Amino acid sequence: MSEIGKAMRMKGILGEDGRTLIVALDHGLGAPFVRGLEDPLKVIGEIAMGGADAIITTLGMARIIYGKLPRRIGAILSIPTDPNSVRMAVRLGFHAVKNTFFGALKDERLGIIHSLALECEFHGMPLLAEIVPADTRTGELTYDLSQVKAAVRFAAEFGADIVKTSYTGSPDTFREVVQAYPIPIVILGGASMDDDESVLQNVKGAIDAGAAGVAFGRNIFQHKDPAAMTRAIAMIIHHNSNVEEALKELPWP
Repeated sequence: MSEIGKAMRMKGILGEDGRTLIVALDHGLGAPFVRGLEDPLKVIGEIAMGGADAIITTLGMARIIYGKLPRRIGAILSIPTDPNSVRMAVRLGFHAVKNTFFGALKDERLGIIHSLALECEFHGMPLLAEIVPADTRTGELTYDLSQVKAAVRFAAEFGADIVKTSYTGSPDTFREVVQAYPIPIVILGGASMDDDESVLQNVKGAIDAGAAGVAFGRNIFQHKDPAAMTRAIAMIIHHNSNVEEALKELPWP
């Protein structure tokens, strides 16, 4: 039953093509104020209109949006390293859970992903492991190919169903990441970028390399037109559009 439940939940966050456009709205964890998330229901309505497949949210925000989430939008709960959170996500009806790790891959804390994966397996709950190599001294993300490949490998070996990690900068290098282990990979968006074309180039590069999609936050919900930006990204992910075609969905400067 757990495998059937997991398969059904996975369908809630993946498109029919096996790809996904996830919008991360969990930036409020540990942050006093995040521009663009003042009215979460408004943002969710806009990204739903643009064609998002799922959102990542927090327990607090879930209380606000409960019963008001568009039916076609999957819901992923951002959780701490506590297996009890998996049981709570099951009770609340989430499609998946996400745990986040930023840091050195030799950190022993990475092992908690295995505990979460075991709990998720028991309940038929998909686990999205966000593993992002970073310099522990400066906090700067590491885009080194070997490190990103290792992050994917760790996530898969620990039992994650999907992994979210950094884009290495080109389709050729990211193809090596995708081939590191047969697990759906989505790329993070990072800091909000002023250049829409660069954002879409990253999306296109990842998709061409074989990624399952993206899990972007600020580059969507802080955009001047979140619906249009979501639509542009969805065109690349689900319709194999090129960057030039996707840019036509965005408003003029």
